[in-house]
Amino acid sequence: MLFSISPELFNYIAITFARFKWQLLAWSLFFFLLFIGLQSQIQLKTPSILVWLAILILFIAIESLVVSAFMFFFQVLPSTREENASWYKFYRAIEWCETLLFTILLPLPIILFFYAFIRLEAMH
Repeated sequence: MLFSISPELFNYIAITFARFKWQLLAWSLFFFLLFIGLQSQIQLKTPSILVWLAILILFIAIESLVVSAFMFFFQVLPSTREENASWYKFYRAIEWCETLLFTILLPLPIILFFYAFIRLEAMH
């Protein structure tokens, strides 16, 4: 079965995992604080595996933040509650813009992490 990306699909996913949105937000905060703590400990002599671990923690924090934002944005679709046709069209346009935005944002931290890894490994 082929899923087409739509506000309704994202709404379904957000409702399915909505109970985790606050935990993801808390994990995101924890990972940001952990990264800040690790970053202050990194020096020139730090093994590269530990530097990569710190960078991975940063990208996990960013991904957790993006996923929790996704759930907040798509848990309720305002267009489903609107009876006025002009407001309905307005809300649908916003929902489609959010859908396109999150279609790009959701995989972006992972893609950027792998890009950084490949790019920096190629330099060595």
